[in-house]
Amino acid sequence: MEPEGSPLLQSRIPENNNNNSNSNSNSSNVNIINNSNVNSSSASEWWQTRSRDVVALLTVLLLLGVGLGIWVYGTLPTSDQDEHPHEYALSTDRIREHLTQFLEIAEKHNNSRSVTNGHAASAEYVISQLQAHGNCDVHVQHFLSPIWKVNKTPSLRVTGSSANVDYIYETDFEIMRYGGQGATIKGASVAVVDNGGCTVENGRDVSGKIAIVRSTTAKKTKCTLFEAAFLLEQMGARAVVFVRSNKFKTPSWARVRNTDWKEGDPLMTVPVLSVTSSVGQLLESAASDIKLDVETDTSIEVVKSFNVICVGRTGDAANTVVVGSHLDSVAAGPGINDNGSGSASTLEIQLTLARIGFKPHNRLVFAWWGAEEDGLLGSRHFARVLAHGWKNKWTENEPVGVTWSDIALDLNFDMLASPNYISLVHNGTDAPDNTRVGSQQIQRVFEDYFVRHDYPYKITDMVAGSDFVPFVDNGIPAGGVLTGASEIKTIDERKNHGGLARAPLDTCYHRDCDTLLNINVVALHRMSRAAMYAVSKLSTMPNLRRYLAGQSQF
Repeated sequence: MEPEGSPLLQSRIPENNNNNSNSNSNSSNVNIINNSNVNSSSASEWWQTRSRDVVALLTVLLLLGVGLGIWVYGTLPTSDQDEHPHEYALSTDRIREHLTQFLEIAEKHNNSRSVTNGHAASAEYVISQLQAHGNCDVHVQHFLSPIWKVNKTPSLRVTGSSANVDYIYETDFEIMRYGGQGATIKGASVAVVDNGGCTVENGRDVSGKIAIVRSTTAKKTKCTLFEAAFLLEQMGARAVVFVRSNKFKTPSWARVRNTDWKEGDPLMTVPVLSVTSSVGQLLESAASDIKLDVETDTSIEVVKSFNVICVGRTGDAANTVVVGSHLDSVAAGPGINDNGSGSASTLEIQLTLARIGFKPHNRLVFAWWGAEEDGLLGSRHFARVLAHGWKNKWTENEPVGVTWSDIALDLNFDMLASPNYISLVHNGTDAPDNTRVGSQQIQRVFEDYFVRHDYPYKITDMVAGSDFVPFVDNGIPAGGVLTGASEIKTIDERKNHGGLARAPLDTCYHRDCDTLLNINVVALHRMSRAAMYAVSKLSTMPNLRRYLAGQSQF
């Protein structure tokens, strides 16, 4: 309390008009009480007045700061979600709903979504979703696919004067994929063939015999496995056995078929097997004294399959961005990670963009490839038709409203939710010379996503094994993300990415246990949003071709 003589109190005290005479003490008491009340009320009024002034001053300063921010940066500060709304609009739960549908389809089709099982039903589901909720014109692109399967465990037996040996399937020998129809061969003579069996001279004496093709030390043979095997079959060999290099402990399960197989191309008829180096050495050294018994029960059937193509209705067609995932699984399982995770994410990306009214600068074309597990046959057919003008002989060619020159790039999403995952980004440096720079630029977009979120990631090769191959092989840059298959996670990778060391990234890869329980939801969330980020970023880029040429930044 200030003293009574304070100018402030003096200015606030009203005059005392009471004429009654009171004692000095009473008068003094009354004055003290009155002065206290006046002082409290006056302070309150003073603070209210000053506080309004302070609030007004702070408001002015705040508005000045916002105005300065707008003047300097051109916009208000925003969150990551504000800057990347498409990424955050994508729902992992909706992707999982698609995966549930895929699993139910597999359960009705021998626990598989392969070309001859649940693939067609999976495609019908995708088409129904696109027609009901998408924003594109849906096309079905037909092609033929050869399907090979083992019906019964094969046998390989050596008989001779010194000993009879029954070799162990998948340990000593293997039937190579697409290795002919079933056959029963008893007591066949052996002919050893040099230099990979690539020339007529090497196969001159094989008629009526089983050809044993020696492994070659040459870095690159002059022909493919199929070319060698088919030549030996044409020369009368009853079966062909390839001896694998001693660098490998197991026999080969490689395909013996034209890589880019199409309708009308030949397929093997006689059995084609692979043996380990040690078995091969025995067969070669005793070739003149032994006979071989071979029994296989396999079949090759050429069936109809198809791609689902969803062509966007807006955006620059001359700068088309293709977004693809294979829809089929292997015959051995439902393929919920491989590749339900990729195809369901691709589907939900399209539906999400349609739902939020997304308008791309560059046209988007979504594709769900068929027969990927049989050698990338769907995407190869797409490239063959558009890049080379090839047409089916058995049906009319289905136009899809896209030309090869329209396509600026391809994004590929294959296995996005491996249980022991590593976030992997395809290495654009692995692409052929004419697509390398563009593929590296695509890689940078994906890396930007992981860096922005501070997620660990790793660069992985882009040389084979998925549907980007027909694009980079025909001059179109490509890229993508994935989470790994049968690769074993190292201790260092475990330190950087978590999970289990010395274990496969996907223990159920190509197996019947690739179900919903095989899906890592964290991986699915991160990788599907990485896909959405790349799709939205590249499809809204006004200078896309310049960016892919390395001539501008994003």
